[in-house]
Amino acid sequence: MLKKRPLEFPTDKTIRVIADTDCNCECDDQFCIAHMLMTPRFDVRGIIAEHYNEENSEKKSYEEIQRITELMGLKDEVNVFHGAKAPMKDESVPVDSEGARFIIEEAMREDERPLFVCGQAAATNVASAYLLEPKIAEKIVVIWIGGRGYPQGGFEFNQNNDLNAARTLFQSELELWQVPMNVYTTMKVGFFELLNQVYPYGDIGRYLVEHTMEVSGGISDKVIGSRGPEMSKGAAITSFGGELWSLGDSVCVGLMMNNTLGNFHMQEAPCSLTDDGNYEFSKPGNRKIRVYDSVDNRFIIRDMFEKFQFYFSA
Repeated sequence: MLKKRPLEFPTDKTIRVIADTDCNCECDDQFCIAHMLMTPRFDVRGIIAEHYNEENSEKKSYEEIQRITELMGLKDEVNVFHGAKAPMKDESVPVDSEGARFIIEEAMREDERPLFVCGQAAATNVASAYLLEPKIAEKIVVIWIGGRGYPQGGFEFNQNNDLNAARTLFQSELELWQVPMNVYTTMKVGFFELLNQVYPYGDIGRYLVEHTMEVSGGISDKVIGSRGPEMSKGAAITSFGGELWSLGDSVCVGLMMNNTLGNFHMQEAPCSLTDDGNYEFSKPGNRKIRVYDSVDNRFIIRDMFEKFQFYFSA
């Protein structure tokens, strides 16, 4: 149970949230999950584990979600679900899972409050839910942290962990808010900020900062997926780790708090993706999706800091 607030927040403005996360992949998912659980406007209905490019990755994500909720003192208060263990084999063939079924169940439940599904990873679970029950398109908004900037696109970790799921997402009838890599990587936070603003606040604060520094020191190209052959050795070493990290997944929290915390344009969705992750527009007239061009990164990060201090100060 989190610390009681001195004032009640307007309950008529709450929204339902489902997080879909490859939580053990690196370290930004953990911050995002903690931020969601500390945000009064959110009724976090469930958190779904997503796979990534390692053996038993879905299981590792599931265990990491449980670790975060336990460190926050919320063990057994948050619904955690297993998701797909591997990518979709074809863009028309869903991967059935506990998590995909939960998305359908929550979407079709009688509740007038909006339901957001936050994709912080490959889109396997939400794409599969849509293929299993297309009616959910009328019931949910999907915020997806994935893909590269337009119009070219290119390799991006979340997208390329399940290209078929991303293809399904783009060509579905789901309301889609895409936050591409050129935007989510602006969510930079310095290690000294983390030491001052997160580390002192409870077991969760200490774990998040220590874990971030550990990941930063051992990061590899396969995790970020942004280092290309065109990068020099000097450019590469200053692109990963060092004294800062990007908390890209926390964009989800900001946009659900208030969608004006970012600027966007309406973009024709790609009709497909190449195997390299490039966007294809060979068939004109596709539906429009919301693509974010910028976010108020400092407000979002500062909001997270303030919540850590409020909930976990001695």
